[in-house]
Amino acid sequence: MKKNFLHVITFIFLSLNGGMSMAELTTMAKSFNAPTGIAFDSTGAMYVTNWSGNSVIKIKTNGERQTFYSDISSPAGIVIDKQDNIYVSSYSDDYILKITANGHAQKISENYHTPTGIAFSNSGKLLITNRSAGEIVSLDLNSGKKEIIVRGLSTPVGVTQLPDNSLVVSQYSGRLTLIDPNGNKTELGRDFNRPGVGIVTIAPTQVAVIDNGANMVRKIDVRTKETSTLVSSLSGAVALAYYNNHYYIGTWGDGSVYRFDEN
Repeated sequence: MKKNFLHVITFIFLSLNGGMSMAELTTMAKSFNAPTGIAFDSTGAMYVTNWSGNSVIKIKTNGERQTFYSDISSPAGIVIDKQDNIYVSSYSDDYILKITANGHAQKISENYHTPTGIAFSNSGKLLITNRSAGEIVSLDLNSGKKEIIVRGLSTPVGVTQLPDNSLVVSQYSGRLTLIDPNGNKTELGRDFNRPGVGIVTIAPTQVAVIDNGANMVRKIDVRTKETSTLVSSLSGAVALAYYNNHYYIGTWGDGSVYRFDEN
């Protein structure tokens, strides 16, 4: 009864605050301090970067919550590899942290310029949005070699790679940019207010993107530039993950992580 009541209240709230939500939101966890990145390990456990709490929070599949790591300043992006190694960017201290499955943590790369969203490339390298420098950096996790692969961006905060090796970059300045393998840039962000950290590839030519300025999650086909709203009336949407055909979104306004499915 309580669960049904909460769903009704959520529906009324969304209706009164724009009425544009395309999906039913399910609250997965609350009481975060600015959830900025979301990732999942091989067991299905969810990890959330707790930006203002300087920590990484783990939510097990049974709902049990624990502080997984608590010695990182302004953790932003997070990804997890097939061996359950966790990689986190420290926005304030300009480094990339690796935490192994058994909990051993070490800085593996330093001297960035406010690294924000991160993602794996198709070849297994780590793609890092170097926000203050306007760059995308590629980090070889085996050799530790860094390479600047894109320059001239405006406050890049999120990146994802398509199957054809093109990149799509969300920029907090209000731009969403497609960068083909030859380096050619195409602007996609006319309908976006302020693209945020959360950006994921959901199909060969489609990405889902947080529009932080509009409190929405949008979907765009990068070839046709057709854009649609997946869910709206969110309170300070920042983080976005796509796992097992579910979307997960972290909101700064109420410190929550929600799950929703596309209708």
